[in-house]
Amino acid sequence: MLKELKVFLPLAEGLKVHKPSLEILNHMAVKDGQLLFTDLENWLSIPVADERNYTLPIELIKEILKSRPAELSITIRKGNQLELRYGRNTVVCHFMDAADYTPPLPKERQRRIGVWTGAMIRRMRKQLRHASRDELKPALQGLWVRQSGARVSSCATDGHTLEYMHSLDPAQEGEISADFEGILPPKCLKILSKLRLARATVMAGPEYIQFRLPHYVQLSSRLIHESYPDFETILNGPMPHELALPKAALAQAVAASLPFANKATRLARLKLQNGTIRLLTRDPERELAFGTEIEHAGHAAKALEIGFNLKLLEKTLASLPGEQILWKYRDEHSAQLFCARDE
Repeated sequence: MLKELKVFLPLAEGLKVHKPSLEILNHMAVKDGQLLFTDLENWLSIPVADERNYTLPIELIKEILKSRPAELSITIRKGNQLELRYGRNTVVCHFMDAADYTPPLPKERQRRIGVWTGAMIRRMRKQLRHASRDELKPALQGLWVRQSGARVSSCATDGHTLEYMHSLDPAQEGEISADFEGILPPKCLKILSKLRLARATVMAGPEYIQFRLPHYVQLSSRLIHESYPDFETILNGPMPHELALPKAALAQAVAASLPFANKATRLARLKLQNGTIRLLTRDPERELAFGTEIEHAGHAAKALEIGFNLKLLEKTLASLPGEQILWKYRDEHSAQLFCARDE
């Protein structure tokens, strides 16, 4: 049990809800040969050599493991009391009824959809910087993932910026066993990204996705069943005009403009005319105006003047690989697409 607790506790802490409304969510459970933990949306489990049923307070186990015990014995006493012995120390605590603990795995038929590499999972986790933090928009909090043919693609958006990855596995080091489309909850990706995984087998059903991890750990997460924005219509729509830009030049112009922009709105105008690009800001409150020119390559077919939130533009540029970017657009009333030049 001690070995399993050392593996399990850091993962359980990642799932733990701050000040949960149910006391049992402060406990792990030992139930029918499994060590379990849940936040009611995600479930962790690992096999243990203990067929008894009881719960373990997370904070208590955390304190015990801080002393790096060589062994740990657990005895059930009368009155729902546990006796935990480690080294020369003994702790007695109350435990709850494990029968009330939420089952760790959903009772639905799941199929193997493939193997995701650690690099794929880390790319997914990184995309969450473009997802929403608004609890009233659950779909936008998650990561949309589609697995089809030989490609796994993903999208994250907060409604203001959107990042789409055409392929999460360009080297095709993972494995695709079946098609899949769903919205992954952010918490499961955050936990998985901390494990420095090489690979994880992935199972999926109508309601849940499950990851089979080292040390026989399983993480099951409820998929987000909400409508996701139709971003593909935007990405696949006509954008007849494009301009090649050095990413560093645009990033430097944004950084230079930020101190002079209005602190509340961070707004700027990007003006493209006669082969010249200018980034302009104005702050009436401080009676400040600022402008800078941006180096670019190529010629845009259509003049454009459009407003940007500088912080969002900065975040967009930071997520793009490579030294050159393509700015694609139709007009000032449509979405603007920034992508790496080789994509």
